[in-house]
Amino acid sequence: MKFSVIVPVHNADRFLKNAVDSVLKQTGRSSYQVEIVLVENGSLDGSPKLCDDYAATYHFITALHREKIGAYAARRLGMETAGGEWLLFVDADDSLSDGALESLYSFIKEHGGTQDAPDMIFYDYERVSPEGTIVRTFPFEAGKVYSGKEKKAFYDVMCKGDLLNPLWNKCIKRDLAVASLADDTTIFLNHGEDLLQTAQLLDKAESISYLNRVIYRYNADNAGLTGSYHSEYLPNQACAWEKFDDIFSKWEKTPGEYAEMTEKRKTLTCSIAVKSLLLSDLKKQELSDKLKEMLADPFYMKHYAGSLPEWAPEEDQFFHELQMGQEPFKKLMAYVGKYRLKSFIKARIRK
Repeated sequence: MKFSVIVPVHNADRFLKNAVDSVLKQTGRSSYQVEIVLVENGSLDGSPKLCDDYAATYHFITALHREKIGAYAARRLGMETAGGEWLLFVDADDSLSDGALESLYSFIKEHGGTQDAPDMIFYDYERVSPEGTIVRTFPFEAGKVYSGKEKKAFYDVMCKGDLLNPLWNKCIKRDLAVASLADDTTIFLNHGEDLLQTAQLLDKAESISYLNRVIYRYNADNAGLTGSYHSEYLPNQACAWEKFDDIFSKWEKTPGEYAEMTEKRKTLTCSIAVKSLLLSDLKKQELSDKLKEMLADPFYMKHYAGSLPEWAPEEDQFFHELQMGQEPFKKLMAYVGKYRLKSFIKARIRK
């Protein structure tokens, strides 16, 4: 049995060693083989050399180099290149838990080996942040194989919240990956790609199971790769949601079954976009210009004023309230002034 671990890499030289080494610690077993596919795309730091150094040192590591193609296309390229029967995904600033591959190997063997095991295996993960570590689990029966109508349990969770979104909390058969590669070959996505790729795989999987064991360590520290403002965030999300709408409409047993909740999640997307911009370190004039663009964005205008999901974080609820009512631009820019003044005072006190 062979596992292929796919790692998209973009400006990740601060984190990549920890990610790759977490996999290397689990190689050399007699029970299974491992390959690592590093898909470096458009990095401007030391990532390209680091990837090449790994590939030169270990025969089972492949380093691919492309222009900046985005996480969505980078993972797809990794899927096309992978030679293992089973594929896993690790973001460059995260890591696999100790014993993760051994646990997956045992789980697959218990379910009859690669030929008879389910197409997709979900597993638990640890969310690691400066505030502490939280284990995230799933509301599914551990070890059960879901197929046919029973897959609706996964569709429900996928549409009603973001628990299933990440591609890194699942292991999939290579055949399933190949089946999903037929769609959207030219899409550039760095945001919303997890939602779309997971939905595509979930849609094509004939059988799914859940391993109740922590396999992955997700770094939620905002100093990482995902905690800052990106101008492509909202356009990328709009593209992903448009395509997701087409997928979940096939899952509905009754028309509109998932529409209300997905609309609330789109509203949350708008609030997150505003939050990341307002808390960014852009110069005030540039921030002002970007905010005007965002408030005029078609996706934003259509969805910002809806209701948020009940599970939306308090911080996102706060920014949603700022967006509502008359003259939202003035309200949002006034907040920026207060926020930066408060940050300045705190910095002075620390000195």
